[in-house]
Amino acid sequence: MNAGIPTPPALQPAVSPEGSSSECPPCRFLFPAIRSIRGKLLVTICIVAGLGIIATASATYALWRMEDKIRIIESFYELNQKVLEIRRYEKNYFLFNDRKDLLSALDYVDQVRADIVALKEILFENRSELDFLHDKELGQYEAVSRRLLQAGLSAKNKQSLENSLRKHGQDITKSIFDMDTKARVRVETEVAGYQKSAVLILVLAVGLGAVLILYMMRWIMRPLTAIREASARIMQGEMNSIPMDDEIRCSVEGVELVNSLNLMLQALNTKQNQLVQSEKLAAIGKVTAGIAHEINNPLNNISLTAEVLLEDLPNLECSDRLDMVRDILVQSDRAREVVHHLLEFSRTRKSNTVESVDLVALVEASLALVKNQFRLGGIVCRYDHPDQPVLVNGNPNQLQQVLVNLLLNAVQAMQPNGRLNLTVFAQENEARIVVRDNGAGIAPEALTHIFDPFFTTKNEGTGLGLSLSYAIVKDHNGDIEVESEKGSGTTFRITLPLLHRDA
Repeated sequence: MNAGIPTPPALQPAVSPEGSSSECPPCRFLFPAIRSIRGKLLVTICIVAGLGIIATASATYALWRMEDKIRIIESFYELNQKVLEIRRYEKNYFLFNDRKDLLSALDYVDQVRADIVALKEILFENRSELDFLHDKELGQYEAVSRRLLQAGLSAKNKQSLENSLRKHGQDITKSIFDMDTKARVRVETEVAGYQKSAVLILVLAVGLGAVLILYMMRWIMRPLTAIREASARIMQGEMNSIPMDDEIRCSVEGVELVNSLNLMLQALNTKQNQLVQSEKLAAIGKVTAGIAHEINNPLNNISLTAEVLLEDLPNLECSDRLDMVRDILVQSDRAREVVHHLLEFSRTRKSNTVESVDLVALVEASLALVKNQFRLGGIVCRYDHPDQPVLVNGNPNQLQQVLVNLLLNAVQAMQPNGRLNLTVFAQENEARIVVRDNGAGIAPEALTHIFDPFFTTKNEGTGLGLSLSYAIVKDHNGDIEVESEKGSGTTFRITLPLLHRDA
């Protein structure tokens, strides 16, 4: 455990992008060789662009084929119109017996033949019907028409030829109309098929593109979401290194970012440990004067007793000499205890050292460190605690640093003859420490900032004592609260999870 930033475990090494063990199943299925966001974006863009090209090409092909079919319909329409012109001039000939009408009909026969030749180039079906129309029916119609143009025909022959011409004209008209109808039905069917194919390909392209884009958004957001959640936990004080789970391993950028963040957490932890130690050294400096006075008293007693023994040793009774030796040993133990408390407090334990801590004994040890500050400042301290231990799980060195900071702050806030009440008790599943003084108090505008780093109302001080104390308590899954009124004193309440004896 640590003040604010626990020592993160060893960083997990980034798995090589080629390592299949680090790839999530969707990545192995869709993009087996690409694990970077950049690579997958490029692949996605290429696939979406390819789908768009396919859809555009299919739509263009459909339009091109539809244009061909429209040309066929237009060609049949023109062919129909020219056949109707042939029949119109044929009827005029029968009505007015004018050879010019028959010649005009023959001119349109030539045009129809030319149109049939042109139509065969774009029409791949019904070519045999067109050949039959071109070679036989139009040939017969032309032959009969030219015989009618000859002079000297008898009335009987002429009538027979006119009937034959009329019959051939009807056959031509019927053939053209039948082929036109079949062509229109076929063209409409094919055009509808092209339209359906184009729409289907477009829908498939849009659907596949949307699915691919949604997958890519999910794939890109998975590592970012995992890192964002880890960052939120860091903001809440859980300063453990970010685990390298499957969501993060899905992208090279996610692995690199997590490794960078974990390295940053290690650096922050190192700096934070240095701040904690510097603040501890500052607290040691504050208690040094009182401890020096505390050690000086037993040393003086030892020195005086030793001088008496040296001067009057032959004249002293054995019992007196034994009493003096015992007094020297008692004073030595007293000095040794003071030095032990100081060394115990100044010792730097590993920040993640966690053990069962008795708050009653810990507060007593903390009072032993600062009791001479109480004496020098004229402070009266009252300590209330239960007879049985109040156990918590934590780092005793760090918790003692919190208590020493609070006690020194209380001494500095009170005038001579001030009163300090210190209480330790257990309530339900919580262990509580209450530090209450009757000092000058804290102004309301400063009360909301006392736990901020580098904030201080003293002329001298780093402004880190309470901020580090707050971080240590929070790191022990506890809470620290403060109540204060200007001129009436300040109360700090520390709450920690209670460790039961059978735990």
